[in-house]
Amino acid sequence: MGNRQRQKSGKQSQRRREDKKGKIYRRRAVAAVFAVLLGTISLIDLIPGEKGFSHREDRELTVKPKMSLKGVLDGGYMREYDAYRTDQFTGRSLLRLMKTGTDLLAGRRREGGVYKGRDDYLLEEIAAPDEEQIDKSVELIGEFAGRYEKVPVYLMLVPGAANVLDEKLPDSAVVRDERQSFESIRQTLETSVRWVDVSTVLEKHMKEEIYYHTDRHWTSLGAYYAYQALAEVMKLDMEKAPGLEPYAVTNSFNGMLSSASGYNTGYAEPIFIYTPKNRDEEISLAVEYVEEGVKTATLYDRSKLIGKNEYEVFLGGSHGMVDIRTTADTTDRLLIVKDSYANCLIPFLTPFYRELIVIEPGLYEGDLDTIMEENKISSVLFLYGGNTFVQDSGISRCLE
Repeated sequence: MGNRQRQKSGKQSQRRREDKKGKIYRRRAVAAVFAVLLGTISLIDLIPGEKGFSHREDRELTVKPKMSLKGVLDGGYMREYDAYRTDQFTGRSLLRLMKTGTDLLAGRRREGGVYKGRDDYLLEEIAAPDEEQIDKSVELIGEFAGRYEKVPVYLMLVPGAANVLDEKLPDSAVVRDERQSFESIRQTLETSVRWVDVSTVLEKHMKEEIYYHTDRHWTSLGAYYAYQALAEVMKLDMEKAPGLEPYAVTNSFNGMLSSASGYNTGYAEPIFIYTPKNRDEEISLAVEYVEEGVKTATLYDRSKLIGKNEYEVFLGGSHGMVDIRTTADTTDRLLIVKDSYANCLIPFLTPFYRELIVIEPGLYEGDLDTIMEENKISSVLFLYGGNTFVQDSGISRCLE
């Protein structure tokens, strides 16, 4: 064996010894952290108190169930009590923080379907497609478009950040490629529905802040680039579009992926809205949340900025039906069938339509045919995040 080979072999042996030592140190560190925090939690749990809502997890916690003979006999009471004890465990937040911390020390970077990526990005797993549900939704959309041959129907599916920003994923992450599902859907509907390709557009801007670091949604900038692609496919008259500038309505947003995983709970990022540079170009709006019977003159609900989910500043969150009337110089009317990805894109479309009717199928109990017949709809846009579309049954319910 030559000197160079012996040196190489010696370096490899040294690296293996160092790796082994590193693993031992990490295990000891994890054990020490666990012991200290477990003792702390045990003391904290002696303090009484019941919480109704977890801001960290963005959900209602289980409250103490009422005991009944029926509940005891059928086992329901004990199941509810177990859930109550799990949720109301006083050291729950600290224990959750401890788990994510020790996982990171051990090299694990996935929790609750969320990857902790590079540059403080949290990236949601790409959902496994429900092929039966996809086939049903696609078939019903095609049939719907066939019933209204004179009305153009558009479909935009938004890829998840884990596909567009794949370079931010940890090295151990293996995620599905949505493009295969998207292409299959596009080909199936290509004779009846006009496809809006935003995957390519977003990939061109992947170095920019087009997705939130702590939330599953795209940012207003990502939605703006998608709006430009949509405008090209829809052949919108861009002379009607005012010059826009971004304005931060908050700098403290910490999104749902942080809540779901326990990662980056202290990370704060901005939410921008886009407003006309020239106030004279701003159009007036009359916005009605139909099922709630609430009317307003804006697409933004600033009261949501004091809650956990500040993304709900757009349209006030999710609603079954929102009717937006504008002073735009046109008679065109757009029906939007969507999930929450659409909420920050809709403001860009208001200068081009006299009316926009926005439907969220999972919350809307009516059918789309009635809306088409009663409102003289001139265009239809289906806009969904890919993860939602490949699993959601709401579209089927409002199209059947």
